[in-house]
Amino acid sequence: MLVWIVAYAVSGVLAIVCAERGWKRPEVVLKPLTTLLLLGLVGVPETRFAWLVSLGIVLSVVGDVALLGEGNRAFLIGLAAFLLAHVAYVIAFIGVAAFSPVVALVALVVVASTTIMLRTIWKGAAGLHGPTIAYGAVISAMVVSASATVGGPLRWGGAAAVGAVLFYASDASLALNRFRRPFPHHAIATMGIYWLGQIGIALAARYGLR
Repeated sequence: MLVWIVAYAVSGVLAIVCAERGWKRPEVVLKPLTTLLLLGLVGVPETRFAWLVSLGIVLSVVGDVALLGEGNRAFLIGLAAFLLAHVAYVIAFIGVAAFSPVVALVALVVVASTTIMLRTIWKGAAGLHGPTIAYGAVISAMVVSASATVGGPLRWGGAAAVGAVLFYASDASLALNRFRRPFPHHAIATMGIYWLGQIGIALAARYGLR
């Protein structure tokens, strides 16, 4: 387990350095490789939850590769792949959810945050409004359903919930950088936070149900 975590961390740091320095060739290898290493953290799936998380990770790898390209076509392919990854995560989380009034509060906060984000990037996302709305809805559902795993049968429900929030924050920073205004060292905010979020979800799959 420690070997997988170290490999994941080293690969992720190197990928971020390459992105910051503009070293495209090694980034093309390291970015999808880092996400792929999450499958080692999950291990051999033994539950429906772990299988769905593994599927989400594979779809995330597809998204990583697509987003390495330029232009709206590559972006839309990446968006579609990550949208499907979130659908897999939503189905996984709902299967081990323990809904409570707290989840309703989380839903209100997430819906408000997503609405503000969409309004913020609306002008810059001209021509992509439909896909961005759909993605915002699905990733919001992913965060809410992840929060519902806390207190349920999932041993590491808290890790899944925190991971989902970090994934959401990463995508928000990516949207702001692309559609609002580029900001310095965005690779740390987008890739770094994204991988921290994904490891929380992967570890929840690793340690399974009570």
